[in-house]
Amino acid sequence: MLQNNTNQYIILKSRYIIVIKYPTLSKSTFSLGIYFLKFDKVKMTLLTVICILLGIIPAIDSILLQKIIDLIESFSDENANNLLSSMIYWAVFYALWWESINIAYRSYDYLYIKTMPVIKGKILNELYNYTQYHSHKFFQDNLAGHISNRITETARSFEMIISIFGEKILRKLAIIVFALIALYSVHYVFATIFILWITFFLGLSVLFSDKINKYSLNYAKSQSFVAGSIVDAISNINAVRMFTAHKFERQYLETRVENAVADEQTMQFFMFKLRYALGTSCSIMIFIMIYYLSKIRSELSISIGDCVLVLTLCINVADDIWDLTQEIGDMFEQVGAFNQGLSLMAPHIITDIENATPLDIKEGVIEFRNVTFNYHHNNNLFYNKSVLIPSKQKVGLVGFSGSGKTTFISLLTRLHDIEEGMILIDNQNIKNVTQDSLRKAISLIPQEPVLFHRTILDNIRYGKKEATLEEVIEAAKAAHIHDVIDNLPDGYDTMCGERGNNLSGGQRQKIIIARAILKNAPILILDEATSSLDSKTESLIQESIDYLMQNKTVIVIAHRLSTLLNMDRILVFEKGSIIDDGSHAALLKNSKLYQKLWNSQVKGLIV
Repeated sequence: MLQNNTNQYIILKSRYIIVIKYPTLSKSTFSLGIYFLKFDKVKMTLLTVICILLGIIPAIDSILLQKIIDLIESFSDENANNLLSSMIYWAVFYALWWESINIAYRSYDYLYIKTMPVIKGKILNELYNYTQYHSHKFFQDNLAGHISNRITETARSFEMIISIFGEKILRKLAIIVFALIALYSVHYVFATIFILWITFFLGLSVLFSDKINKYSLNYAKSQSFVAGSIVDAISNINAVRMFTAHKFERQYLETRVENAVADEQTMQFFMFKLRYALGTSCSIMIFIMIYYLSKIRSELSISIGDCVLVLTLCINVADDIWDLTQEIGDMFEQVGAFNQGLSLMAPHIITDIENATPLDIKEGVIEFRNVTFNYHHNNNLFYNKSVLIPSKQKVGLVGFSGSGKTTFISLLTRLHDIEEGMILIDNQNIKNVTQDSLRKAISLIPQEPVLFHRTILDNIRYGKKEATLEEVIEAAKAAHIHDVIDNLPDGYDTMCGERGNNLSGGQRQKIIIARAILKNAPILILDEATSSLDSKTESLIQESIDYLMQNKTVIVIAHRLSTLLNMDRILVFEKGSIIDDGSHAALLKNSKLYQKLWNSQVKGLIV
């Protein structure tokens, strides 16, 4: 799903591109819920209708019981022998009635099974599609586990909201309406008492709904932070072990858990007090109903069957509405969890302009023209900076940590937008081209070789999704990894493990290089690994990189002496500025910072 500046979103399907217009997703829980409901309007409408129809069951049950009791009461001792023949009709009718109830419930179950898992899957897809187009800053500011939890919790809580509202709340509201009709048919007094009680009951629930929603949202946030903290700690389990920080992490998590426990108790205690008040009102209603029932019956205005109808209906409905207080609390708890998904629907910061065109690369010339950029509107990292990188030139970026090298790459790949100036590729402003086409034109080999928890084949083929097995093998051979893969028990079907941890560092680097070879983009960005490898692996990786660099515009964040010697040109960074620019020999002679960097090498690495 993509977003442009007209608030339209492009959903990419298997064969079609569909442009739709979203509701104001970031501001309204209701509009987001309605949008999800529209995934299958017909089945959701049928589910709603069935829920309402199921609400008539208690009223019909009570009326049937009334008729049967009045029929029995009408027979005297003299004609009691005729009772059996008269009751057969009602027995058959009652059995058919209960079978129709069974069919109605099973129809609901069938529709639910056919609908909700599909809708839940679509919600997961939609939220993930939207989330993955957020800015680089969004993913820096949010824990991966926190984001993942919000996506899955939104889908799960939506299903629970529909289940609670449809199966319980909506059905029980229908029960109330049909019960009122049945009570009114006996005597208006019973309907009046019931209306007054229902008004108080629902009014009290609505009155405190905002407070319940606030407590539920706080609890959902706390739960999300707990889940994010657990994922964060597990993702860094090696660091936890090496720093013997097990106790620290446990205490850190305990703080988050304590907050979640406190928020849950606050919510539950409030619901406890509300339920007590509502339960007391229920007791008062039953007392008043029995009083008037006795009074009106004593006047012989109603039959014994009418008395049974009123009592059974009031007690059954009161029991249902008593449950309703718990279900309303449960629903608001799920609404709080669902609201967490709204933070994912914040507007995208970096978007394609309307009518953005695909990037058309013929030469691969890169130009930073009067570029100004800063993080969080603090001091400028780049100010009015201009750099021209000719086609197929190999450029090394050097500087101490935090000098702006990685930011330079992030701006070129448009992970951040600049404040002023332009970044051009073949004289095309990257703000005016689609982000997809920009990134398709660039191969990036990161400093840390991280792989998907998928097969080696899937990881290499990520560079070219439609690549044949033969093309994948050729890329692997060029990266000097094919023989290693071929000797694995499952070959190219070997699972890489989380982040690729089933493989060695050198093997992961080679797979990343194979992926870039397969992609064959005209611009190559390499953030050199600083980890030391054995000399043979180092040599093979360098061979692969040399092969990959052929006929490409290359930018390297360089850490190795050998890499700098092979660059056509080197840019020296300090505090966000490019202070020197030239060849290795010229810089070694004229640049004090470059001389300092060169002399600070440790085992061939610039530190």
